[in-house]
Amino acid sequence: MNKLNHLYAFMLLVAVAGVARIIPHIPNFTPVEGVTLFGAAYMGRKYLGWFLPVLMLYVTDLILNNTVNRVFFQEKEGWIFYSDYMIYVWISIVLISIGGSYILTKVNAGRVLGAALFSSFLFFVVTNFGVWLHSTTLYSKDLSGLTQCYIAAWPFFRTSLLSNLLFVTLLFGGYELLKKYLAIPQSHEA
Repeated sequence: MNKLNHLYAFMLLVAVAGVARIIPHIPNFTPVEGVTLFGAAYMGRKYLGWFLPVLMLYVTDLILNNTVNRVFFQEKEGWIFYSDYMIYVWISIVLISIGGSYILTKVNAGRVLGAALFSSFLFFVVTNFGVWLHSTTLYSKDLSGLTQCYIAAWPFFRTSLLSNLLFVTLLFGGYELLKKYLAIPQSHEA
């Protein structure tokens, strides 16, 4: 696959992940982290591996925060262009892309599994730290409150982990099958 085709394929995957965030779904069950890992593995321009998913997250949050999630911003008038929690999701996606780039220097089943586990754990730790740190949190600002926050978020970690395992299997496995049956060269540049 040439450079341009890798970029277009990745952009299509990012768009699909965006649609998956907007349609009704189980909380934390989207292909966003899997797509980010796929970009980390196959995009030659590594900044695109995190920039495009973060841009997609911003656009979909803009839509969600001004429609179905508007009830969480009743004190604000007008459009919600940014909310405090968004930065923690973006940070986790950038860190997943960077970590995934190191883990997936060579793509094989063990490394893809490791990257999926890594991304689930990292997303859980970073985003729930943000929940605990937020000024309107229900949790006390001490180790006990942080622990309570992580315990309360455990069900979301499980669905995120299952989601990542499913989507990395589909993305990386599907790509390997396509390479095998369509004789796609092993280029990592885009």
